[in-house]
Amino acid sequence: MSSHPKFVTACQQLLVLGVVCVAMTSALGVITLDIQRPGAPAAPGSGTSAGQLPPLSMAAYSRETARASVVPTAAVDPVVEEYSLTAPRGARLAPGALKTQRSRVVPGGGQRVLSQPQPVSGYGAIGVTWEHGAAVPDDRIRFKVRLREAGRWTDWTPMVYHDDHGPDPDSEEGQRARPGTDELLVGDVESVQVEVISEDAVPADLKLAVIDPGTPTANALERPALDTGAGSAEPALATPDGASTDGAAEGTEGEGGDIALAAAAYTPKPTIYSRKQWGADERMRDPGSLHYYEVHAGFVHHTVNANDYSRGDVPAILRGIYAYHTQSRGWSDIGYNYLVDRFGRIWEGRAGGIDRPVVGAHTLGYNDEAFAMSAIGNFDITRPSEAMVQAYGALFAWKLSLHGVDASSRRQYVVSRDFAAINGHRDAASTACPGKYLYARIPDIRRLATQAQVGWQGRELESSVASGPRPDLVVRDKATKTAFIIPINTDKAGNYVVGKRMRTNIDLTRADKVMMAGDWDRDGHTDIIQRRASDGTLFLRRGTSTPRFHPGVRLARGFKGVDMLAAVGDMTGDGWPDLMGQPKGGAMRIYPGNGVRGLKPSYVAYSGVSGWRQIPAGRWGQDGAPDVLVRSGPRLQVFPGNGPGGLTGSRMLSQLDVSPYDWVVGVSDVGLNGPKGHTDLVMRRKGSGDLVLVEATARSFAAPVVIGKGFKAYDMVN
Repeated sequence: MSSHPKFVTACQQLLVLGVVCVAMTSALGVITLDIQRPGAPAAPGSGTSAGQLPPLSMAAYSRETARASVVPTAAVDPVVEEYSLTAPRGARLAPGALKTQRSRVVPGGGQRVLSQPQPVSGYGAIGVTWEHGAAVPDDRIRFKVRLREAGRWTDWTPMVYHDDHGPDPDSEEGQRARPGTDELLVGDVESVQVEVISEDAVPADLKLAVIDPGTPTANALERPALDTGAGSAEPALATPDGASTDGAAEGTEGEGGDIALAAAAYTPKPTIYSRKQWGADERMRDPGSLHYYEVHAGFVHHTVNANDYSRGDVPAILRGIYAYHTQSRGWSDIGYNYLVDRFGRIWEGRAGGIDRPVVGAHTLGYNDEAFAMSAIGNFDITRPSEAMVQAYGALFAWKLSLHGVDASSRRQYVVSRDFAAINGHRDAASTACPGKYLYARIPDIRRLATQAQVGWQGRELESSVASGPRPDLVVRDKATKTAFIIPINTDKAGNYVVGKRMRTNIDLTRADKVMMAGDWDRDGHTDIIQRRASDGTLFLRRGTSTPRFHPGVRLARGFKGVDMLAAVGDMTGDGWPDLMGQPKGGAMRIYPGNGVRGLKPSYVAYSGVSGWRQIPAGRWGQDGAPDVLVRSGPRLQVFPGNGPGGLTGSRMLSQLDVSPYDWVVGVSDVGLNGPKGHTDLVMRRKGSGDLVLVEATARSFAAPVVIGKGFKAYDMVN
């Protein structure tokens, strides 16, 4: 790391809900810190009324139409210089030992500390922090800063501090975090000086952080690296432990030709610049602190930085925030999940996967069940650009949709209280964040996000192979090992009955499992996946408009030891159906589908689950994320899904005793009774082989109804 000083200290709280939320009175004073370059344009955008709200621009979604930007080609090392303003607790220092500050007692028993001027290198940022565990109410302490430019000092301007910014105190991250101000961007200046005035004694171990974001060794003109739809570039074959293997999907039982993919029902994905593209040095974060939970809502923040930055300044601004959060505040990573600049470009914030429920450090007390995107700028003094508002609409529509949250919802329970699906930071704390002008646009962001979201029906597992109005079963004849389709119909009296079985061209002699996979290849027909008993290789049999199927295409290998393997619908929200299963002795895992290209790398969805069959449950809960049922002894457990996050707990369904049945199969909603989207069950009675249908109710299942007799001739079902 370079030895010249850099500054970043004021950022302590900025991460909590974004480095950005600033106290209302303090934010008003930041205007004097806007760095006005000669001839620099004013921040774009003046806002529009609700009646003039434009539709979402496709530039927010398309990699092809998103403008390329100059970004670093490798990690860049920021330099954080910290200057002690008070001694650590218990330290014995000789008078005058702290050469970096001047201190005096103020009337009323308080204390004033004035730092010595400190040099600034690069497009600098600053912040002030103090010892962990020292709680200082934000109405008992004030911070001011002045800058030296072209040999002249600016006036003193308030810095933002709120004691509700940062990681949750009971988290691993919160156990080592240092309190502090939000980071403050000062730009290209010569030096900086801060003043701290406390109504009481100033905190111990008070430090001024000055951050130099570093200079890239090389830049390149690149488009956003993360359009979230880039899964098609992933290797085709995946193994159960999450690793991928090279090569295209092979058809060992016949090749599937190229197909034109039909548009699936999923919320469009915005383009996002990656951490690599702003030069994040991954050695600065603590990967061991990364954890996931749930997403019930999103928060809008701002960073209270200057508003006149150029496109090329943004990577350095992000590195400054990142360095302040990790090196000075002691956080495990940058606090925000995403950031957005005035040009409408979205940037990946905290590591862990842009589509996963990564727990950030942005909104104190609500980090576990929410995400945040922070707008770069001070929107107490400037209106956000239309590009920025559109980016918020696109990102929040997509991110909330992944986790089954309706963007228009005004009642989402987050940790301990109700919020809307989309909120400003000030809705959760006593802060001006995200600034009065950006906060005024939240109704527009909600409308844009609501317009961009699609329904949840595309995420349900479809099991109508014969393209009828109701689901079907696929079974294996015990004698011939041939697959048949058993349709579910109604008779003239409106009673459910099984129809005449339909022969397929699928030989299941070597299979030990068959799964109704929904429209796996997105061509409009329901497909089947079979598992080879000898080695666990998975084969896709693409459906047609008849009970006949295309030749098998190999999807993945090594699934012999995966228990409770099931096709669970579009769990990840990307428009492709997925699998879920549990390797022997391991955790439950999601295996994201990638059409005929196979599976994307898997990841843990939940800890080890006790049971012996997993049953797709559709949208059992009140949200739009698919859920699953697990047969455990005589009862079923429902595990609510959290979209890409996997499963989030369980509860036993005590109303239904499944012990008299050897088959318990989930089928897509029969469609006449019960809640729309809930999976119904088809079960086979032991001994008699009678089939019964059990429709879902709002909380459990209705009474079983016999729909067919004499099904003992079949030894496999889905």
